[in-house]
Amino acid sequence: MATSDESGRSMRFDWLVSRAGSVGYRLLVWATLAFLLAPLVVVVVISFQQSSYATWPPQGFTFSHYTGLPEQLGFLGVESALYNSLELALATGVVSTVLGALAAFAIVRYDFKYQTTLETILISPLIYPWIVVGLSLLLFLNRLGDILGVAIQMSFWTLLLGHVMFTLPYPIRTIGASLQNYDDSLEEAAQNLGATELESYARITLPLIQPGLMSGFVFAFILSFNQYIVSLFLSGPETTTMPLLLFSLFYNTAPATLAAIATLLMAGVLTVIFVMEYLFGISDFM
Repeated sequence: MATSDESGRSMRFDWLVSRAGSVGYRLLVWATLAFLLAPLVVVVVISFQQSSYATWPPQGFTFSHYTGLPEQLGFLGVESALYNSLELALATGVVSTVLGALAAFAIVRYDFKYQTTLETILISPLIYPWIVVGLSLLLFLNRLGDILGVAIQMSFWTLLLGHVMFTLPYPIRTIGASLQNYDDSLEEAAQNLGATELESYARITLPLIQPGLMSGFVFAFILSFNQYIVSLFLSGPETTTMPLLLFSLFYNTAPATLAAIATLLMAGVLTVIFVMEYLFGISDFM
């Protein structure tokens, strides 16, 4: 009888520990989500409040900060900065995805000396603070200009170099993941049926790893579009991006107006993610 009681107490204790662990894990997940999303929710709420300043709690809600935006966008320089950011993000996404695909193919599909070293070097920007990446590239470009005897001006191209450098690891990881789950025998079958190696890549491999390609592109695009620190070091006077512009407007523009612009940008980014998820199922590789 005593043994049965001890067994019952042990089972109840194990159940309580398991239940406490499950509840604690869920609380941790929800607390983490709240911590990450709360600042974004506050920005959205401020964009709809009646006051032009960030008062809390809001005294009322209005759409006036959105309806008045078209008249202010040109004056604030938003149109030019948005165009620069979109152009830079698209270029970064394309270049990073192409280079990442080539690197992922080499790392996953071929066995060669220093393979692990190459992968470590290409992925290493993930562990470096962005301020280190931006400052290092700025010093490198200045030193390179001194060696060549020319003045390297900060421009769109220096921005592109910096953005590709810190976004490249993401396409490598997503495309590499899709290649690891890919059946190489499909290429061999296509080549046995008369397709060249290039045709088998174009018609078989690329369509099958398309979700990995698109998820890598989305990662690079969004990170480039939202990047502030690297852009701060490598942008020129004619290449102001949206993050740089929003920060410069922080001290002389009503917070509600900035919140409205930021809310529209967040909505645009979410739209891109949802469309890519619907078309390509990129969440499997993100």
